[in-house]
Amino acid sequence: MNWNAYPAPELLPPAPPEALPHKHPPVRETPTLLETVAFFTIAAILLLGIQGFGAAVVLHWHLFGHIGLRKLVYETRFTIPIMLVSYGAVLLAVATLFRRVWMRPFLDGIHWNFDRVRQYWPWLLGIGIGLGFGVQLASNFLPVPKELPVDAFFRTALDAWMVALFGIFIAPIAEEIAFRGFLYPSLRRWTGMGIAAVLTSIPFALLHAQQVAHAWGPLAMVFLVSIILVAVRERTGSVAASALVHACYNLSIFIVIFYGSGGFMHLERLKD
Repeated sequence: MNWNAYPAPELLPPAPPEALPHKHPPVRETPTLLETVAFFTIAAILLLGIQGFGAAVVLHWHLFGHIGLRKLVYETRFTIPIMLVSYGAVLLAVATLFRRVWMRPFLDGIHWNFDRVRQYWPWLLGIGIGLGFGVQLASNFLPVPKELPVDAFFRTALDAWMVALFGIFIAPIAEEIAFRGFLYPSLRRWTGMGIAAVLTSIPFALLHAQQVAHAWGPLAMVFLVSIILVAVRERTGSVAASALVHACYNLSIFIVIFYGSGGFMHLERLKD
């Protein structure tokens, strides 16, 4: 045998680049506290800008009659469409920005993890609906004003349907991305789970303060709901899971309103 026909390994030509194992850069923890500040800054600018511009156009052209800004805020035909536009603009802007910053898909960066929903969906449905009915039952024993600002959104059946669909399918996703996708994980690295849950739930409750006339009873219930949503997100590692619980919680509220008002046809019963 002619051994010279087989060159030594060190004399072989180098392997082509595609044959070498590819080393991916380490995936860093996201989002950071600075990125969370950037998220809320972008959201505030876009929300205030789009909603302010929309209100200026409506009031200037009297598209809903001669009404002031105070009444326009509770005009469902204006509020729901303008919130859809502004929420969509915020999500599009931050998804585009942070996908480039993180060098990976936006939903991966916020730990959306929809696979956990497929795995735990019966439990998540039960937690959300049970939480909603439990909170409404507990509210009967708390000091709640007879009339709340949020009641102004329920003047007609169309208003009620618009608010219900927005509250079930849109608001939970946007709020969970903001509070459980950005704020909570960025705080948790600095404070730990318990303090981060509290610090996340305080602004979450204050976000809904105007709707309930700053009454401490409803605000305490919203704070408790936020703590449970944090626990779901922590337990499952999925913002999609907390969004589903949030949506089911809202669904239970609208089920009670739907039943109590005869299918949204007798909304005056809600004031009794």
